[in-house]
Amino acid sequence: MSDNAIRVRGCNNINQLTQLSSTLNDDNFKMSFFYNPPGDYQIYHITCELLSEIIDSLSDHTFYYKLDDKNFYQITCRLISHSIIVQFLNKNIYGIELRGEEPQQEYLTFSNGQRDNLEFHLKEFLSNKLTSKQINNVNVSEVDNNIIAQPKL
Repeated sequence: MSDNAIRVRGCNNINQLTQLSSTLNDDNFKMSFFYNPPGDYQIYHITCELLSEIIDSLSDHTFYYKLDDKNFYQITCRLISHSIIVQFLNKNIYGIELRGEEPQQEYLTFSNGQRDNLEFHLKEFLSNKLTSKQINNVNVSEVDNNIIAQPKL
């Protein structure tokens, strides 16, 4: 393993993946999605939560992101096994389960380079996403050529 890679458990069980993908997104406090950053072959499940307290979660990597003086986010990243993605897609799109041998614990490698690349691209993505979300939560109306912003109810 080069680039100081570590072995992580990741998500390599279809039940874990189903549970991750079924968590509800709360528009104000929590957002979850799958992500594949440029320059990385790996797929990650990302959870971004507005931080009121540090939350200990089962993740392969956690970092913190400060959008502005008021909004501080905890970002948790979980590597997803490619074989589990194939199983998940087959089960949920085609309704078939391909079963082979008894599943073994699969360890994925996660290098410092991957970690740095993931954080860099996620911060850029989240900056755009969270900033546009704040803009979308404002109702803009034009009165006498003046723009007045009012929060949506």
